[in-house]
Amino acid sequence: MKRIAIDCRLAEEGGVGRYIRNFVYYLSDLDRENEYTLWTCENSNFESRNPKQSSNFKIKKTEAKWHSFDEQMKFWKELEEDDYDLVHFPYFSHPIFYRRPFVVTIHDLTILHFATGKATTKNPLVYLAKRLGYLVALQHAINGSKKIIVPTDFVKKDIEKRYHTQPDRIVVTYEGVGENMSDMREENPLDKIPEKYYLYVGNFYPHKNVEFLLRSFKHLKQPNHLVLAGPNDFFTNRIRLVVEELGLSRSVSFVSRPSDENLKYLYTHAQALVLPSLFEGFGLPIVEAVYFHCPLLLSDIPVFHEIALPGTVFFNPRDEKDLAEKLARTPKHIEPGKQYFDRFSFEKMSKDTLQVYKDALS
Repeated sequence: MKRIAIDCRLAEEGGVGRYIRNFVYYLSDLDRENEYTLWTCENSNFESRNPKQSSNFKIKKTEAKWHSFDEQMKFWKELEEDDYDLVHFPYFSHPIFYRRPFVVTIHDLTILHFATGKATTKNPLVYLAKRLGYLVALQHAINGSKKIIVPTDFVKKDIEKRYHTQPDRIVVTYEGVGENMSDMREENPLDKIPEKYYLYVGNFYPHKNVEFLLRSFKHLKQPNHLVLAGPNDFFTNRIRLVVEELGLSRSVSFVSRPSDENLKYLYTHAQALVLPSLFEGFGLPIVEAVYFHCPLLLSDIPVFHEIALPGTVFFNPRDEKDLAEKLARTPKHIEPGKQYFDRFSFEKMSKDTLQVYKDALS
């Protein structure tokens, strides 16, 4: 029996949190032999969200938040004291002094492609210091880990190219649809919503290109509605200001921190999911939209071609008129074959990740 720790401090956040929650859900059935410690934040409700945990799983809490000094010192010491055989950091932010065996999940290298102060709320000097810290943590995660888990071939090739990493150290594990989304009921998150609307799901960082989506939307001649589902933070408020400046307040609705029930409703009834990103490491809303028969309208970037179904409509994410023309034509849903969800599956991802653990421990 091996003692394995999983850093679950981000389990209640957005994209990375969904990855962690689904992985732990399936892992608890897949491995009854090893002893697991799930590290969560002090105020976390992760236990109540994962009632399925087996007896070989236990929760430990830390006061150390991600991207913090406590992460580098306090969390590091807590992990060292427990003397694990393996630790899994499911995000690049981790204690860089940790020297025992670990594996890491790198979801993307966005920070290297979009090094812009527009994506921060901090003083420029603080931003530069933080960015330097991020780059150090990322490099240590890549160079110091036994194995690197990534969500797509695109990210694997990006890491190989930028860090000259041996391909056999990097394992692709595609993500899928949440463990209970298919069984749950739909829940409309809005009091009033038109029958026809386009949908965006994600955060509002600059590389997500949502301002471009809004400007393209303004080119449409016939009345349409757009629903933006994501967090409620500084970047969301920036987009709210753009909506007002463009005179789109009556045509755009915001859904803050949508639940899975909300997302199921929004995907099921939308005319199409529209993702205008300039850069991504994956694109989980794409897989979810396909599952709920929602048509796709995606920016023409390599990673989206890797995930989307053949026949998906793509647009130039820097050409407003191109997107507006394709919005006006409303894409049709493409029925996926069984092999699509055999490939994009959290259960398969969890099995592949468990194999990574075994390889790292051998």
